[in-house]
Amino acid sequence: MKHTLIRTVSEPPAQEAFSGCGHGPAPAARREKGAPPIFVDGVLIPEAAIAAEAQNHSAGSASEARAAAARALVIRHLLLRRAEALKLEPATERDERGREETSEEALVRQVLQREAPGDEPTEAECRRLYEMSKAKFEAPEIFEVSHILFEPSGAEGWDEAHRRACAAIAELEAGSDFATCARTHSSCSSAADGGALGQFTRGDLAPSIEDALAELTPGRFTSAPVRTRHGWHVVRLDRHAPARVLPFEAVEEHIRATMHARSAIAASARYVERLAASAQIEGLSLGAGGAR
Repeated sequence: MKHTLIRTVSEPPAQEAFSGCGHGPAPAARREKGAPPIFVDGVLIPEAAIAAEAQNHSAGSASEARAAAARALVIRHLLLRRAEALKLEPATERDERGREETSEEALVRQVLQREAPGDEPTEAECRRLYEMSKAKFEAPEIFEVSHILFEPSGAEGWDEAHRRACAAIAELEAGSDFATCARTHSSCSSAADGGALGQFTRGDLAPSIEDALAELTPGRFTSAPVRTRHGWHVVRLDRHAPARVLPFEAVEEHIRATMHARSAIAASARYVERLAASAQIEGLSLGAGGAR
C-alpha cells in the first residue's frame, strides 16, 4: 500500500514512504527508538515530528514522552483531517496573556467546539455541586495591615532598633498619627504610604506578625515591638474580614464554566475515540490514555 508523508508546519517536503508489512500496534505507554513507523490511513507521522513534539510532554522517561507525543500527533492529524472535511477556516484567538493560536490549534479547537461541545449544566446541577462542595467556595480570611519598621544596623543595632520602636509606640499611645509616624521613622518603602502594606491572607506574613495580628482589633497597634528577620515592627491591624462561604450567586458563573469544561473534555475524548475507531492506524495503539 502506498503512503504519503504528513508534513508539520516547520518540516520541509519529504519523499513518499511506504508502510512496512506485518508490524502490529506498539504499546501506547512507551515508544522506544526504532519502533515501527506510524501511519494514519496511509499518511506517515514522521519520527522527527514525534521527537520534536516529545519535548512538550512531561514523562518519566524518554520512551514515555515519545509515546505521548505520538498519540498527540495522531490525534491532531485526525482532528485536522476532520477540519478539512468540514471545510473549516482557522479563526485564531488570543488568550488572556495575548498569545495567539496557530492555525492548526485554531482548527482543532473549532472542530471540538462544533462536534464535541459538551453539555451546558443546568442551574439545578450547579446548585447541587455548590451544596456538595461549599468549603471550596470559601473566601479566605483577610487582614489589612500597616507597620513601622525599625531596621537594625551593625552588630549592636538590634537593641537600638528595639529602643526606637518602643519610643514610637509611646508616641502613638500619646496620640501621634500612625501614618505620620511611619513616614518619619520607618525603614520600609511603605513609609511613603504611611506604613500601609495592603491586604494579606494567612501564610502571607511572617508568623510573628500574624500572631500579633491575632491579638488586635481593627484600628489597634501592637503594644510591644514585633521581631522578624528584617527588624522590629510596630504593627497595626487596619481591617479584618473573617473567612466566609461565598453565596451561590457569586460563584455560579465559575461553577457553570468548570462543569462545562469537564463535560467538554469528556465529550472530546469520546469524539477522538470515534475518529480513531473509523481510521486505520498502524504502528500505534490508542489505548488507555491515548485519546486524552
